[in-house]
Amino acid sequence: MGPALVRSGRRALPGLATLHTREVLRNPWVWPAGVAVALLALAFRGREGAVGLVSLVAALQLYVPPLVMVVATPLLARRETWAFWAALQRSPGRAYVRAAIGVGVGTLVPLAVGAGLAGIVLASRPLELALLLAALTTLVAVWTALAALVAAATLDATRGLALGLAGWAAGTLAYGPAVVALATALPDRPLGGLLIGALLANPAEAVRVGLLETLDVPVLVGPVAVLLRDALPGPTLLWGAASAAVWAAALVVVAGYVFAVRDR
Repeated sequence: MGPALVRSGRRALPGLATLHTREVLRNPWVWPAGVAVALLALAFRGREGAVGLVSLVAALQLYVPPLVMVVATPLLARRETWAFWAALQRSPGRAYVRAAIGVGVGTLVPLAVGAGLAGIVLASRPLELALLLAALTTLVAVWTALAALVAAATLDATRGLALGLAGWAAGTLAYGPAVVALATALPDRPLGGLLIGALLANPAEAVRVGLLETLDVPVLVGPVAVLLRDALPGPTLLWGAASAAVWAAALVVVAGYVFAVRDR
C-alpha cells in the first residue's frame, strides 16, 4: 500500500461519517420505517394532543431500538470493510466512532421525517413536535451507540445483532418489572437512591416522565413515574436527556476503544 494511498485515506477520515450517512439513506427500507412513525400516530389520533404525543413516544420506545439495531449493526460489523478502512486511518478508533455517528444520523433522518408527519396527524403544537423530535433523537443516539459497541466487540453482524436485541429486551421489556420487583421485595429498605440510579440507567423512562411533566399531562403512567417526579430536583426531562447523552457518549467511546485494540 503506497504512501499516497495512505495519505489519501487519512484525508478521507472526516468523510467516513458522510459515507455511512449516505449508505443508510440509500437503503430503501429505512424510508418506509420512517413513514411507519406516522402510521403509529394514527392509533393515537383520537386522544388529546399531549396525551397522543406521550402515547406515541411510549410506542417509539418499543419500535425504535430494534430498528436501529437492525440498520446499524450490519453496517458497523463488516470485517472486510474495516480491514481496508482501518488500515488507512491514523486513528482507527476515531474512524469507527465517526462511522457510527454517520449511521446514527442516517437512521434519524427518515425517522424525523416520519415524526414530522406524525405531528401533522396529531395536530401537535410546535413545542410538542420539538419534544417528540428530542425524544426520538435520544433513542436513536443511545441505541446507535449500543449497536456500535456490540458490532465492535464481534465484527459479526449476526452475533452483534443478537447481543443488541438481547440488550433491547433487557432494557425495554424486562427493566420496568425488575425495578418494581426490587421495590416490592424490599419494602422496608431505603431504596430511593438505588431506584433513582436504576431509573437513570434507562434514560427512556426519565424522558417519558419528563414529557408528562413538561406537557402537563394529568396522568402519570407507570409505577416509577411518581418516584422520578418527586425525587429528582429540577425538570425530569433534563435528567433524562442528560442521562441519555452520557450513556450515548460513554458507549460510543468504549466502542471506539474496543475497535481500536481488537484484531481486525
